[in-house]
Amino acid sequence: MVNLILCPRPIIHAVSRNTNRQYFSTRTSINVAVSILNGVFKKDNQQGNRFFSNSFTEKQQKEPTPQKPIVSRSNALNTSPIEFSSNLSNIDAQLRIPDSAKKVFTCTPDVSDKLDHDIISEQTTSSYPFKVKYVNKVKNTKNTSSSSAQQVDIKKIMNAYFQLSKPRLTVLVMLSAICSYALSPYAASIPQLLSLTIGTTLCSTAANAINMGREPEFDRRMIRTQARPVVRGTLSPRQAFTFAGISGTLGTLILYFGVNPTVALLGASNIILYAWIYTSLKRKHIINTWVGAIVGAIPPLMGWAAASPLTDPGCWCLAGLLYAWQFPHFNTLSHNIKNEYKNAGYVMTAWKNPKLNARVALRYSLLMFPLCFGLSYFGICDWYYQIDSGIANTWLSFWAFMFWWQQKKNYSSKICNDSIAFNKGLSKANVYARKTFWISVLQLPAVLILAILHKKGRWDGIFDNDNNNNTVITSKSET
Repeated sequence: MVNLILCPRPIIHAVSRNTNRQYFSTRTSINVAVSILNGVFKKDNQQGNRFFSNSFTEKQQKEPTPQKPIVSRSNALNTSPIEFSSNLSNIDAQLRIPDSAKKVFTCTPDVSDKLDHDIISEQTTSSYPFKVKYVNKVKNTKNTSSSSAQQVDIKKIMNAYFQLSKPRLTVLVMLSAICSYALSPYAASIPQLLSLTIGTTLCSTAANAINMGREPEFDRRMIRTQARPVVRGTLSPRQAFTFAGISGTLGTLILYFGVNPTVALLGASNIILYAWIYTSLKRKHIINTWVGAIVGAIPPLMGWAAASPLTDPGCWCLAGLLYAWQFPHFNTLSHNIKNEYKNAGYVMTAWKNPKLNARVALRYSLLMFPLCFGLSYFGICDWYYQIDSGIANTWLSFWAFMFWWQQKKNYSSKICNDSIAFNKGLSKANVYARKTFWISVLQLPAVLILAILHKKGRWDGIFDNDNNNNTVITSKSET
């Protein structure tokens, strides 16, 4: 005040005008800031005014009550269902979900609870203040995939049991029994034939299943047997033995009650002979091939014994035919895979004594000539059968001879010491063995079918009718 009194009047007016000008500029700035903040605080337009008013200089201003946190709609949609329901009161009690949020709340039905249908199912939940609709039709991929997988597994297991029976070998055994049954001189019934067929098939299946169940460790070492179900793990040895027990029991019972006890005894004996004796000898001695040939000779005896006595020499000719056929067939097969048999631990003539292997194949190929002759001699077939069977036996014996002759030269002292000549000769022997094997596959069915066609008395009725007609015509002409 002292300074103002001492100052001249013009200076005082200048200072007052400058002060008023600063006051109004400050007031204008505050109003602009308040207007800007009013746009920000949409909820309460007076918040900015209260904040920037002179009341903020008051010392005893009451503190504002704490406001609930403002939750935007976008943040509310990202919260959990429980938090979302509690936040609705902070936004709007009658909140309308925008179209952009409908996609978030459109739920897909659980495939385990929904079936494949065309009706859109609806559900309401207590935790959501709106209705949830299932608008997408979703196939029950879980159930369909599991069912398809089960079907594949069932087919795989069924195929494994089918392979467990060695189907090609079982069919050969069954056909040999049927052919022998057809060649028996005494008439029989169709039910007996069906029982023989089913029982023989089941007995062969049981023997083969036991054989596979006992040899997975050795079959794993051979390419020829690596795909067997027990080797691949599709079936366990226990499952193979269980399957064999069921098949063998049913087969023996069918043969016993449907045919006769003799056939049932032969079937059970063949299971034991193949599954235990032959399978055990395969890793001990080369005599296993001769034992296996006996197994192949028993089915013709079963077929013959179904309708005729085993005292008839004709049945033994048939059994000998099947016995002799095993050697050119198996010896030539084992020749080309002799190293696999050796690595697997099977004692076979093909690698123990190659010369003997070829000689045995030729020997039993030639033995089939007198056996076929015996069928005509004992009245089972007519004499024309010797012509037809002779052609088939000659075809097989020729290639068996070529195989033996080449092996004889290969292991002679002249060629055996020359590695180049030995390898060339061995390649030729492999070709001859392969041809002999495939010819044996065709030769046996041909010989058996020809035997049925040339069965004694099959064509007598036709020629007798022609002779009777000629006799009647001549008698009428004479009268």
